[in-house]
Amino acid sequence: MQAVRELAERYSHQEIERCIEQQITGGKNDCHAGESPEETMNILSKASYVRRMVETGKAKDVTDAVRQMAGKIRSLQKNVKG
Repeated sequence: MQAVRELAERYSHQEIERCIEQQITGGKNDCHAGESPEETMNILSKASYVRRMVETGKAKDVTDAVRQMAGKIRSLQKNVKG
């Protein structure tokens, strides 16, 4: 989650979305380079979600947004397994 946190702190939601578009269309982006395209998209998507939560006031800061997102992921995983 460290990469997600760093991207969400450094870039705006719009900038991260632009990087997602770059990754989809060209296989590279200006924000993050992961070990694989899938990992890169995973991190960019999570960072976009976190940043959007902060910008819309649904989270007080990036740490709060990451905490909320992690809780939602755990809840989804629990529902799938259980």
